[in-house]
Amino acid sequence: EVSITMKPEDWDFIRTQVRDLSANAGDKCMSGPFLSPFVYKPATVTVNGQTLANVGVRKKGFLGSLDDNKPSLKIKFDKFAPGQELFGLERLTLNNDKSDPSHVRQCLALAVFAAAGAPTPRCNVAHVTVNGQDLGVFTHLESIKKRFLARHFADREGRLFEGTLSDFRDKWLNTFESKTDDPDRSALVAMKTALEVPDAGLEAALAPRIDVDKFAAFWAAEVLVQHGDGYA
Repeated sequence: EVSITMKPEDWDFIRTQVRDLSANAGDKCMSGPFLSPFVYKPATVTVNGQTLANVGVRKKGFLGSLDDNKPSLKIKFDKFAPGQELFGLERLTLNNDKSDPSHVRQCLALAVFAAAGAPTPRCNVAHVTVNGQDLGVFTHLESIKKRFLARHFADREGRLFEGTLSDFRDKWLNTFESKTDDPDRSALVAMKTALEVPDAGLEAALAPRIDVDKFAAFWAAEVLVQHGDGYA
């Protein structure tokens, strides 16, 4: 149960914000990451009876999931109150399930990825209200940040990138967004170079750069769940 209370004008600002792709058009097309334009506003948030004030709330999404009436949301407990957290979490990610009225596909699909041995965010569902308005059910995903990395990898300080319209080839490489404090992109460039070798030497070139067996399992899981927006 997630209850959000904030100034009505702030909520109207959040829910009606749009993404302007013109910033990445023309000469700037694919020149860098598609950074989020969405702005945090302060709110009081209650989760399962536990209340925190001065919490940051913003809209999230790229294009397909954007919605003015039931927007996907990022809730950041420490945005305006450094060090503030709830149940050992710094943030919540709430997806509006715009393309999934069953509200179960994300959690079921992630269970397949976990069974395949992929580093997988935890997932459940949340019932959300804003200023007393019932917005219904959302999918609540664990944010892929340092605490996620610490659970799945020996080094939580390693590099993490998010790909949006990204690929390991010219121009598309620029759109990978660094999500940690280490923006070094040399590993991305090395991956691109490895993929350009002839097929006969491809696996040998990739082996130092990627866990080929784990990626193959990840790829297979994408196919099994019919993921329409993934790397496969």
